[in-house]
Amino acid sequence: MLYFTYGSFMDIENLRKHAPTAEFICKAMIPNWEVQFNYYSTNYKGGVTGIEPALNKLVRGAVYEIPPDEMEHLDIIEGVQRGTYYRHPIMVISEEGEPMLAHIYRTTNPRGPFKPTKEYLNYIVEGAKALGLPQEYISQFSNVETVD
Repeated sequence: MLYFTYGSFMDIENLRKHAPTAEFICKAMIPNWEVQFNYYSTNYKGGVTGIEPALNKLVRGAVYEIPPDEMEHLDIIEGVQRGTYYRHPIMVISEEGEPMLAHIYRTTNPRGPFKPTKEYLNYIVEGAKALGLPQEYISQFSNVETVD
């Protein structure tokens, strides 16, 4: 199953804690959506990401192939059963311009914005750097105010 990650799971070490056989497919983007810190996580004690439609914005991230059993584990981690997030199929565009259907997690009841912790934000920034995402995209996260 194809999974598009745009938040803390762009950090492959963080993703592989929960999906150990995740296989990188490509960098990709979702036009006319934006990353928001729209859920307060009691685990992180700060804001965590979701994406929402936003004209002329762009979400960048990575597509991974993840087996169904590991996606079910990610459902648990993402709080699907608790109603925190839900898995949502969406068309993403690879850097080569190829459309592909992948799954994302969307915040069920977006609120906020909430300030993230440095730890959580670091997963995003370091993951984006490791993927080689454009510096101007990474900078929008580097400049986010944190709770700590």
